[in-house]
Order: sequence, then structure tokens, then C-alpha cells
Amino acid sequence: MERTIIDKSILPHPRRFLPLWAQSFYTSMTKMEKLTISLLVLLLITSATVSIVNIIRKNTHLIPEPGGVYNEAAVGQPRYINPVLAGANDLDLDITRLIYTGLFRFNGNLDIENDLATDVQISEDNKTYTISLRRDVLWHDGESFNADDVIFTIRSIQTPDYNSPLATSFASVAVNKIDDYTVEFILAEPYAPFLTSLTAGIVPEHVWSQVEPQNAALAEQILKPIGTGPFQFSEITTRRKTGDITNFQLVRNDNYYGPAPYLDAINLSFYATYDEALQALAANKVNGIGFLPFQFLAQAADQRGTEVHRLLLPQYFAVFFNSNKNEVLKDAGVRAALALATDRQEIVNKALNGEGETMYLAIPPGPLSRYEEFDPPTLNLKSARQNLDEGGWKVGEDGIRTKDDVRLSIKLTSTDWPEYVTTAQILKEQWQKIGVEVNLEHLGTGTIQQTVLQPRDYEALLFSEILLADPDPYPFWHSTQARSPGLNLSMFDNQEVDKLLETARKEPNFDKRAEMYRDFQNKIIELNPAIILYRPYYLFVTSGVRGINADQASIPAGRFNNVEQWHINTKRVRND
Repeated sequence: MERTIIDKSILPHPRRFLPLWAQSFYTSMTKMEKLTISLLVLLLITSATVSIVNIIRKNTHLIPEPGGVYNEAAVGQPRYINPVLAGANDLDLDITRLIYTGLFRFNGNLDIENDLATDVQISEDNKTYTISLRRDVLWHDGESFNADDVIFTIRSIQTPDYNSPLATSFASVAVNKIDDYTVEFILAEPYAPFLTSLTAGIVPEHVWSQVEPQNAALAEQILKPIGTGPFQFSEITTRRKTGDITNFQLVRNDNYYGPAPYLDAINLSFYATYDEALQALAANKVNGIGFLPFQFLAQAADQRGTEVHRLLLPQYFAVFFNSNKNEVLKDAGVRAALALATDRQEIVNKALNGEGETMYLAIPPGPLSRYEEFDPPTLNLKSARQNLDEGGWKVGEDGIRTKDDVRLSIKLTSTDWPEYVTTAQILKEQWQKIGVEVNLEHLGTGTIQQTVLQPRDYEALLFSEILLADPDPYPFWHSTQARSPGLNLSMFDNQEVDKLLETARKEPNFDKRAEMYRDFQNKIIELNPAIILYRPYYLFVTSGVRGINADQASIPAGRFNNVEQWHINTKRVRND
């Protein structure tokens, strides 16, 4: 048997990571010394890594990169994805904002900017608006946009058979085609906020001209829209048995005339309840919820990576007094006392969980309201009681005041939504402190519209008013609007205020208009036909999405005003 002898001198030596002296030194250490050395080495490596990361971050910055899909959950169902018909449903307006564009648009400061328009010329009498149109716009199907589309859209809005929610905005407005890229609007009388009406989306004539107005809501195009916006319709998914829409997919419009969106697509998924939408967010099936009632906010905010966005809209919630239904409300001292006894901040804290801001003027904060020129109202129970004492209202044994055998009693009506119910209860408690009896009535939205609002059958009504981005208080406070369908819910009738509102809406000079609105608001504060309370935040949440710049908007869909800048993907580049 042969024996193999191996020369060990030619074998590779085991690789040594440390020199012999270091190995000898390490083996001679105690366990505690070895642990200490290991921790020091780990600390040194960590420190070096952090330093390198900080150097990289200091000398580079993240920039958006195209790609990615934004998946948003929504509660409810879209119905009319067409600017002529959309209006009552926020989901319709959300999708419409992504697909269609208007002649003008709002920026993040609610200033008007050109969109499909390139220029506007206003006549000296402020009645004629001549608008030049972009020449580089294509519809999503490749057809060219031109003046015919604008004319068709406005005249469709004005056609009664469409029953468009925008009809009142274009009543008594004539629209004419000057040439293929110039249109003319002629108003019956000057109207300073007119350009805000032209932010409505424009629809394609070649798509909708073949559809009879009375059939528009049933047309296939209503859920498979063609627009000029940054995103275009791709696919719709419905539930076979019920026909409910479960998903609506939009993809980037590569022919968009504006800045190219970063996102490849936006998917909208529809759920029956907010609990289901939140479950989808927790399961990473979606990375956003388009609207979130404040009572669900804590549940959404607890999820890792979720960012809460708070959007302010031009609206307010108020208590409107109808003295035609309750004689005690004709007493100016009573109305003043109620205003002095109202703690708005307590209402915001308790009814909205702090998710809103107090208000006391009939125009939301902004350049035209000039909030800085007014002193905020102060809670003053002593003055409130003094007003009632001087008015002859005596406190009875049950704590409720009476005068000439008439109890100081008010019925406060509201919808049965949770925040309304809580607000009404807080008001009841606040007003009872000065000897006012408050009886609460909570009704469903449909019921309150038909049986309370239209016939003006209420004593005090807790309700909200939604204004334009360029606010025009005329529909809410002018005496001609006291009857339905007008929105003067206090049945307010004051000749001085009527004159101010009539003149201001025609005044093209911004500063003069603001002065008139200052005088108008002073009059409302003096007479207290209503108590303006607060405006809530419009809440929506996202996860993993950057570039969102939504602090204020004219409508909830305005949160998409800079959707072209929304992005998921990023890359790091050197600083210049």
C-alpha cells in the first residue's frame, strides 16, 4: 500500500485577519475587556457611517423622479365625471379635476392663473371678457382643443335639460366665438369674481355633441371621460352583481400641455365605509384616503408613515337666527347676549377635536376679509347677562329668563351629523349659563333640506355656508336671497348691507371692494343676525407620497391643484 506524503510547506496558510501580536493580545484579554473593545469598534464604525451619511446628505439633495402609482381609497361612488354635471358629489369633482382643465385655475394661494387660456382682456365697462386660448392642447383621444369646445361647454351648462349645478354661474352670460382660439364672454352687468367661474372644466364638443342633454347622465362617456388634464382614463372595474364601481384607474397624459406629472398612474378604489378604507390603508392596499372625518383621524395617524394633510376651504359654520319664527330673536339685546356667551374655541376643541379654526366674520380669512382690522370677539358672560338684565329679561326660579310672561326659549335645529350634534349641545350648555332655554332638534340631511331649509321653518339653524375662492357674500346676506333657493338663512334685510353687496360685486378695484366688505362685516357684527362659529379642516391622509402642497383650496378637489408635482420615486443628486 502506497503512502502519500504531503509537503506542508506548500499548503496555503490560514488567512489571518489580525497580526500575531494583535491575536495574542486579544486572547489574553478578559471577557469584559473583549466586550468593551467590541463595543468601541462598533461605536467607531457607527460614527463613521453616520458621518459619511451626513456628508452625503449635506452635499446632495433629493429630487423627484418619474414613476410610481398613487393608490387612493374613497368612500362612496362616483356618478357624473363631467364638469357640466359634477357638483353635488365630491368624488365626481375629484376625478374631474384630474381629467379635465378649465380656462383658468387656482394656485396654492387661491390666486387665479391661466390654464387653457393664455390671456384675458376686460372691457372698460367690465362686462366683456375676451380670452385667448392655447394652441398646443390635445384631448386625450388626440383631437385638437379649440374655441368650439369652450362654446359648447358653456352653452351646455346653460341648457336646462342638463340641469347643471353650474347654471347659476353663467345665467345671463353670452359666449361668442371670435376665431378658433379666441372666445368672448359678455355679462349683463359687471361681476368682479367672474373669472372664478371659468375654472370649471371644459368638455370636448366632438365627444358630447352627439348625446342629447337629457341622456347625458346615462351616456357611456360619463364614466369613460376624455379631457385635457394631466391624467387620462384607463380602466374602470365594477362589481358584477351590483354594478358598484370598485376601481377607477387613470394614467399619465403624455401629451399634457403643462408640466409632465411624475406619477405613472392614479388608482381610485371605492369602499362602502371608512372602516374598510382604513383597513385597506393598514394593509398597504392603498397609500392614501381622499377624505377622512376627524373621528377617524387618530386611527389613521397611528399607522406608520402616514402623513395628515389639513386643507382649509372658503366656508364657515354658523347659527342663523330667524326672527320671523321666534319673536324673542327680534330683540337685538338677546342676539348680542347669545354672541357674548358663545365660546368658539370650546366648540372647536370638543366638537372637532381641535381640527378646525374659529371664525367670527362672514367672509373667511383672506385679502378681502381683512381679518387684521377686526378685534376678535371675547367670551364675556358678565356683559351677556347685563344685556339681558337691561332688556328686562328676569331670571326665574328654574334659571330661565322671562319677560312679559314670555320665556327666553329658542329651538336650535341642525342635521344629525356627529359634529353638528356635539356643537349644538355645547351651544345649549353655553347659552343656558345666561338664562336661555335651548331645545335641540336634529334631522337627517334630506329631511332638513325639504322640511326646514326650503320653507325657512326654523328659529335658529346650525348650518354651513360655502363661498367662492373669491368670496361674494351677496347670495348669503342680500335681502333678495331670503327665500329659497336663496341662501340668506337669517332672512336678513338691511338696506345699507344690500347696497354694499350690490356695489362690491361689481367693483373691479380690489382695495375699494375690500373696504366695502369691511363695512358689510362691521354691520353683521353690530346686528348679530347670525353667530359665525368656525370652519373645519378638510382632512386627507397619504403615505409615501411627496410633493403635496395643499393648505387651502376653493373646493376639496383643489387638493389636486399641484398633482403634477406629487411623486413617489426620488433620486439623490449633487448640490450645485
